[in-house]
Amino acid sequence: MSNSQQTTVKLEMKKYPKMIESFAQENFNLKTLLGALVFLLLLNTLTTIYLLKKGPEVIALEASGHVAKVDAKITDLQIQEAVTEYISYRYSWNKDNAQERLRKAEFFVEPNLVVTFKKAMINVVKFIQDKKVTQRVYPKNIEIDLKNKTAAVTLDRITEFEQLKAATEMKLILNFSVDERTPINPWGIYIIKETEKVAE
Repeated sequence: MSNSQQTTVKLEMKKYPKMIESFAQENFNLKTLLGALVFLLLLNTLTTIYLLKKGPEVIALEASGHVAKVDAKITDLQIQEAVTEYISYRYSWNKDNAQERLRKAEFFVEPNLVVTFKKAMINVVKFIQDKKVTQRVYPKNIEIDLKNKTAAVTLDRITEFEQLKAATEMKLILNFSVDERTPINPWGIYIIKETEKVAE
């Protein structure tokens, strides 16, 4: 064997362990990367599960669009806004949207009274649809009694059916409780009783 052939064999033999070492290093790097990706996937899954169980966070916004400072103490204005929203769903409807609007009113009813509310509204919806009634209400005054947790509402009610239109003044006494805020009811005001009477 010539000297040039011996040199070639020696060089190839020296390269072979280096290649194995390089493959081993790459294999180690791939395993490390795979382990990191599995860890990140597990962390992402656990975070998602936690956020799903936690539920959405209600963020109050001011009229300007900036995040408002939410106090733990409920104010008269917040109660008035919640009452106005409830009344708009509960008493303003027509034969086509009555069922949908009364369903939205349920979000402002004390949770353990929702079933009773639904039963009471069955006859109301039937009457609205049978008689093709349209009703709109416009609150004029809302007085809040935080001590007794009541809202006394005076409003104009306009009712239309069978080509007849009637305008009356209505007084509504709402007893409410304060509970958890939700995206649909960000005030956390829930109606536990309502008494309706025609104003004198």
